[in-house]
Formats: sequence, structure tokens, C-alpha cells
Amino acid sequence: MGSKSSCLALIAFAFVASSAAPAAAQARAPVYIVTSPATHAGIASIAHDAQYRIGPAGETRVIARVADVDAVSRHVHENEQRCGGFFAFDSLSDAESFLAREHAAQALATPPGASYTVDNAATVEPWLGQVDQANIHDTIQTLSAFRNRYYASSYGKQAAESIRDLWQALAAGRDDVDVALFTGCTSCSTQPSVIMTLHGTDRADEVVVIGGHLDSINASGGGLEQVAPGADDDASGIATITEVARIALASGWRPRRTIQFMGYAAEEIGLHGSNAIAAQYAADGVDVVGVLQLDMTNYKDGAPYDMQRISDNSNAAINAWFGALFDAYLAPNGYVLSDLACGYGCSDHASWTAQGFPAGMMFEAGKPRDPGDPWDLGDFPYIHSSGDTLANMGDSAIHSVKFAQFGLAFVGELGKTQDERIFADDFDA
Repeated sequence: MGSKSSCLALIAFAFVASSAAPAAAQARAPVYIVTSPATHAGIASIAHDAQYRIGPAGETRVIARVADVDAVSRHVHENEQRCGGFFAFDSLSDAESFLAREHAAQALATPPGASYTVDNAATVEPWLGQVDQANIHDTIQTLSAFRNRYYASSYGKQAAESIRDLWQALAAGRDDVDVALFTGCTSCSTQPSVIMTLHGTDRADEVVVIGGHLDSINASGGGLEQVAPGADDDASGIATITEVARIALASGWRPRRTIQFMGYAAEEIGLHGSNAIAAQYAADGVDVVGVLQLDMTNYKDGAPYDMQRISDNSNAAINAWFGALFDAYLAPNGYVLSDLACGYGCSDHASWTAQGFPAGMMFEAGKPRDPGDPWDLGDFPYIHSSGDTLANMGDSAIHSVKFAQFGLAFVGELGKTQDERIFADDFDA
């Protein structure tokens, strides 16, 4: 194995077409899922050959075979009222290998190698006022105009390519930025993930990731022609990340660490895209020092807080630092932070956690939660339906603005800013 720099270069630039099977063949093939006992209990009639296993932190996991992974997704969406809830694999051996190497306990409990500080306000503060609600709105509108972004449909592939094109336009004129499609996911059908890399300076081997999923789904089904605009879930997250990238790149920022902006494929049917990337990074020894997941950022209806920090599948040090970032950059504007437990594998940050990387997630405020309902996340009532549109969010992206500000704080404070004196000293030497 080469150096971390060469590994990162390989990952950023050398993704080639995978051996993904055609969508029709994938739909017929059995899938093996890894999930929690609670979720398995709700899908027992369609999840066969269940095997109970003890995970690395003493928690119980279930491996089961399912014929229709979309049905599992529908159960989680309709009954548990959330995303994720399971990892999906092409074979039993892949599922067993995942559990055998799952480093969730390490990622949750071991102090990460990065030092989480808040000391780069000179870079971050000027960015915050540049967040433009109209830009976020336009990106949400563009992505939700696709009939769907379902991982196996032609629309899903086209949507990923449109994100690539948008990010390439943002990177124009920057010789330290590259945009690539990640096609190394064999269970993502024809939908690639999208990765934009802003290469760091003196600490380029250390990688900061900000990401969200680019696919969408309709819980009622409909196959390749389903109507799933996914404006909030998760066009809002991709649009927020795009605005973070726009501002950081336009400022001419040169971070010390490498920053990667990611749009993950096939999240809705088992976190496929993010799991493939995280597994590749773990195998290649990439030093990921922190991951932020943005999955739904644009809905708030009466909640007494403005942002929810996801407590499970999250690194403790990252979560504490998220609080410090919020206090430094958002609380002065009157914003309030809350905490929320979402369940096993609730979004793409869980893929990074499972591979031993420090990761966390920030989630929209939504509506006030029912304290008597453990599945009530207070989230958007039109999630995973044809009604997930901008029109049903007041035709505004105003609630995503604060998430873009938080994302800018995250990349600015973890990426840090090049100190010209470092390079001046090197030149003089």
C-alpha cells in the first residue's frame, strides 16, 4: 500500500465503472440486511433466515435475507418515520464481513486523531453572511424537478451527473479542486456518488468530509417511474453542501487539510453509496479526521429549537465539538440546538462510524416531537412521497441557511487555513 497521499489521489481520480448489475437483475436478487432487533421485529414476515449477532460494543444486530429491499425501506419510512435503519449487502458473506470488521465501538469511544478546536473565526466569520437562501432554493428546485432520483432509475444517474456538473462549475479556475464520480459501489445500480476534493496544503493527508445523499424514494413504490421529488430528503442537504462549497471556493480559501464534499448514491435502500466509500477509505488507510452528514435541512414547523444533533452512531468528541461550533457561530443569532436519537444506521454518517471514522449528523428542527412516541422525529410530514416539494415548505429555503452556516463553520474550523508563513519558511530554507 502506498502513502496516504497516493491513496487519496487514487480514490479521488481513479474510480472506474463498477460491475453493478442492471437494475432489473438487482431487483430480483435477494439482499442481506444488517439491522437492529426492533426494526427486524417489524419486518419479520419479509426478512428470512434471521441470525442474531452481538456487535463490537455489546449491542445486538440481526442479519436477515430479504427479497425486496424497497419493502424494508418502506417499513422504516412509514412505521419508524425515519431514514436508514439498516445496511444492505449483495451476499450473506458481505453482511457477515461487515459485522466482523465493524469498528463502531472504536469510532464512538476512542478519541480521534484530530484536535477539535474553535480558533479560525478569521476565516469562518466573513463566510456566514454570504449564505444566500436563493442559491439553496434554486439547487433544491433543480434536483426536485427530476421525476425521481431513485438509485436504479435513469433519473437517478442523471441527477448525480447534474450535481457533478454543478460542482465542476463551482471549481472552475481552481487547480487545487477536482470533481469525480465514485462508481465503485457494486450495489448502487447505475447511480454514482459524487465527490469534490479541495486539496489541502501542508496537512493534505488528513481529510474532512461533508456529505449528504443524492437519491430519493417514494415509500408507496412505483418502481423506476415513481414520483419522488425529494426536495427536503435530501435535495436540501445537497443544496446546503453546494452553498458551503460555493462560498469556500469563491473566497479563494486554501485549507491545510483536504476537504471533500460528497453526494452519496443509494442511501434510501441501505446506505449503499456511503458504505462503499467509507469501506474503500478504510481499506486504503485514508486518514478521515471528521465527517458531517446533512440529511434534511429545510423544514421547521413550531419546534422550539433550530437544529437537532443526532446522538447515535456519532462520535462523542465530534458531537461535543458540534456543540462548541454551534455556540460560537449560531447561538449568537438566537438559534437553539437540541439532541435527537434516530436509531441504528439512520443516515450516511453511520457508514463512516461503522468503518471506525469519527462522524456525526445535524438534522432539521421539524415540528415538536411527541415524547411518548420513540419513533417521532418531528420530521417533514411529506417525507418519501410525491409531496416532498418546495411548495410544501413554503417555497423557501430559509431554514437551510443556518445549516449552510454550520457547514461553513465545520469545514473552516476542521480544515483550518493555510498560514502563509509556513510556506515562506519552507521557501527561505
